[in-house]
Amino acid sequence: MNTPDRFDELLQSLPEPPEPDLWPRVLAARRRQRRRRRRVVAGAASFGVAALLAVALWPGVQAPPAVDTPAIVQATPDVDEQLRALDRALQTAYDRGASDDELAPLWEVRQALAAQLDGGSRPGSSI
Repeated sequence: MNTPDRFDELLQSLPEPPEPDLWPRVLAARRRQRRRRRRVVAGAASFGVAALLAVALWPGVQAPPAVDTPAIVQATPDVDEQLRALDRALQTAYDRGASDDELAPLWEVRQALAAQLDGGSRPGSSI
């Protein structure tokens, strides 16, 4: 490893002696290089964050329309089908980042349907 002392020894062993202020200039150049690299990294990180925010807040991107739970449940007479449709609606809501206030009614309807299934309305259930 080349330390400043070792570097000084190497410079002193040269056939032509180095300038007396060479080492401070080398250190100053190294400090400038590090500052420049930090600025580039900070700039790249800032640009990345700005790009992510721009994509996330882009006005053309819209969430899929909210699922009308009662329509899903009323559209299929079979409780198993209703439960599967409600599970798809829940998954869609989770995928689009729905709030707890939006998810709570879906879960209430799902629990009611699951209770109907547990009550013996499932064909062939002997549990």
